[in-house]
Amino acid sequence: MTKTRANDFTPKWMLILVLSPIFFSLLYYFVGKALNYSNMSYFHYLQLTSLIAAVVAGGYQIYFWTQRNSNFFKTRQLKLKIDDWFPFWPSWIWIYSFLYYILIGGFIIAIPNIERGVYIIFGGLLLLVFQALLFILFPAVCPTEWRDYKVDTISKKYLKFVQGFDDVNNCFPSMHCSLATYISLTLFPLMGWYCLVFAGLIGISTLFTKQHTILDVFPGMALGALVYWIIA
Repeated sequence: MTKTRANDFTPKWMLILVLSPIFFSLLYYFVGKALNYSNMSYFHYLQLTSLIAAVVAGGYQIYFWTQRNSNFFKTRQLKLKIDDWFPFWPSWIWIYSFLYYILIGGFIIAIPNIERGVYIIFGGLLLLVFQALLFILFPAVCPTEWRDYKVDTISKKYLKFVQGFDDVNNCFPSMHCSLATYISLTLFPLMGWYCLVFAGLIGISTLFTKQHTILDVFPGMALGALVYWIIA
């Protein structure tokens, strides 16, 4: 029997992936119409949500592939003394995990038309290419002792679950921060500079959960802003 890795897509997860766009596109459609953010039809929301689901699933597979193959160059650890100033607060894993996807939902709701949506998704693919190249060319890991903690709360249990998928490598730059910054900036026409609050919270969450060092966070944000500037 073939052993299933934590980052493999099982039939259960594939079924969820196939069915979830139907549910979420309905949600985005009704919220978008209620807030008068978009003139798109439900079919357009379904198209856009399905495309994003496929891109996210494919993006994760590229991310996991680089995790398994980032051994061509010297691996570095970018921890600084300032990283010790940030306490380990595992409760921030909920922001680290779920605000990320709420941002994606906000982006879909706020998109004025499907053409703009496809354009921004292309930017996300461009960002993924840059991230994969950096993961391969500049492999970096977080300190292994950051994952040595007693699992005695719900937050720690969920953090340990997330870390079962997310290995200690693929740290530089933080893809969480780059994608959060990129998606936050797509909300700029709607929210102004307040959109960066989302990117800031996710950046802080990576430090409090000890998923990244500060030298992973700011380059990640800069990369997300760069890609947005390129496609904008």
